[in-house]
Amino acid sequence: MPTSASCPRSDARPAIRRAAGFTLLELLIVLALIAMAAAVVAPRLQRTYEAIAGSGERAEVVRQLQRLPLLARDAGAAIEVPVQGGAARLAELLALPEGWSVSPLQPLRVEASGVCHAARLRVSGRGVAEVWALSPPDCGVGDAP
Repeated sequence: MPTSASCPRSDARPAIRRAAGFTLLELLIVLALIAMAAAVVAPRLQRTYEAIAGSGERAEVVRQLQRLPLLARDAGAAIEVPVQGGAARLAELLALPEGWSVSPLQPLRVEASGVCHAARLRVSGRGVAEVWALSPPDCGVGDAP
């Protein structure tokens, strides 16, 4: 016969309470799985970041080349870039991203009125070299044929 809820029987053993939560081993296994997943994903993210950065820099080179008519109009004088030493001259005129260079394959001329003559340029940066064409009258940039 039970005496009361507050007075347990003397022969009853205290119940062993299990602590709530995770063990150290379980936490270490989860951390190891997260580290392995990160090791698989990180190189892909790095390549994606580099591709995005390269694309942005390429677009900046295009914008800088399309500014040539504006620079000629602002200066009130024609811009002439010879083949020899042309890369240095273009580097003075344009704010190219670091590591990028543009050199003319034929003389480049932009009139004081802003009219651009057709020209071909070698553009290199991020390990890639391409030949681009400037088309009249506005120095539109495209791939050279």
